[in-house]
Formats: sequence, structure tokens, C-alpha cells
Amino acid sequence: MNIIKSNLTQLRNRGYIEDKDLLIYKKYTKKELIELLKSKVSIERTIAAKLLGNYKDEETMTSLIESLIIEKKLYTKIAITESISLFGEKASESLIRYLGRIGSNQHKVLPDKPFNKNNYPLPRDIIARTICKIGVPALKELKKCLYNGEYRQITEAIDAIGFISYYNNNHECFSVIIELFIKYKNDDLMIWKLLRALQAFPNEKSIEILIQYSNSKVNQFQWEAKRSLKQIQRNQNKPLEKNIN
Repeated sequence: MNIIKSNLTQLRNRGYIEDKDLLIYKKYTKKELIELLKSKVSIERTIAAKLLGNYKDEETMTSLIESLIIEKKLYTKIAITESISLFGEKASESLIRYLGRIGSNQHKVLPDKPFNKNNYPLPRDIIARTICKIGVPALKELKKCLYNGEYRQITEAIDAIGFISYYNNNHECFSVIIELFIKYKNDDLMIWKLLRALQAFPNEKSIEILIQYSNSKVNQFQWEAKRSLKQIQRNQNKPLEKNIN
């Protein structure tokens, strides 16, 4: 029993709440909830984040994004990202400016070992993860970012595009991904991320590029190209498309 209590205390310290925790706060006004979002108590911030998902105005969205930027507690972060995602495409416009700027968990150099799981890897950047929750409605702004964004924004936008495209069988960003292979042909980190993204686009052009890089002298290119080829073959619900340029 002491172990269970200890574990629950740890979870609460990380912002974990249960549905019953929301009850006494449901009568709070939007203004009160925004103020609660600044509480020193993590579970109160989580409660505020969840309840603010009921509002769809600019002030609420901005408050949630500002909180996400500084939040440290896991479950509070999750609650904030879920509420932000409810704003859809509108939120993606505001979030993209923060891509690659929050935290230090992003890939900045090539990894020293391959990713061996069968799923599409969740982006390491917290803003990219939040954008992924928005899904397909975010692709329009992400695509713009590939053309107009800063380098660190583009690398994280590729991760988000790959993730969203893969799980929604959406191919609208394929052509710009191919363009980036040419633009960044001498940039190892960018090429590695693009090879990962190609698993979301099961067509002949993708396979052609992946086969080429599977014979690369760069180990990381080999790993990612071969893995993306396996992912394309594994996902039979994503039929091979022809002549997508």
C-alpha cells in the first residue's frame, strides 16, 4: 500500500489528475482558469489546461501556448498540448514559430544507433509533438515552413510532416519533401530526416530514393533508408502509388 501511495504521489507531482479532480473547478470562469494556469501546483495547472480546452478564443490559445513553452511537468504538458490541438489549423500557425526553440531534446547530429521499433517515431521536439496532435489541418502551415522557415524549424517540421502523413495516409507534402533532397543534398542531418519521412509516402519515387541511399557510405543513411523501405512493405494498407512527382 505504501508503494502505491508513493507512486500516486510521484504521479501527482508530475501533474497527474483524475476526472473527479475537475469537478470543483468547472464553475471557474475563463479568466480564473487562465490565472490557475500559472499556479505553482502542477495538478492545478493540469486542471486549468484541461478545462481551457472548452474555449476557442485567441486569448485562451495564446495563454496555453505560453504555458507550454515553460512547463516542466509531464502530465501538465500533455494536458496543455491536448487543449491546444483542439484549436486546429489556427493553433498550428502560432506554434510553428516555436519549432526547434523549446528544450534541447531535438536531433542536432546524426544518431549513433538505428531506431528499431515498427512505428513512426514521435518527434522529440515538444512543439512538433503538439502539432502532430492537430494532424492533417496542420500540414498547410508545415508545408509553408519548409519553404520559409529557419533551419531548426525546417528539421522539426519534417518530423511532424512525416508523422502526420504516415498515420493519415496523406501525400500532399510529398513533392516538397523531394525538393528538399536536392536543396539539402550536402546536409547529412537533413537528408537523414528526409529519409525517415519517406516511409510515409509509399510510391515508386520514394522507393527509388530509398534504395539509392540504402547503399550509402553513411551508416545512418543506410539504417534509415532500409528501415523506411521495410515500413513501406509492412504497411499493406498503404498501397504503392505510381507517378507521384
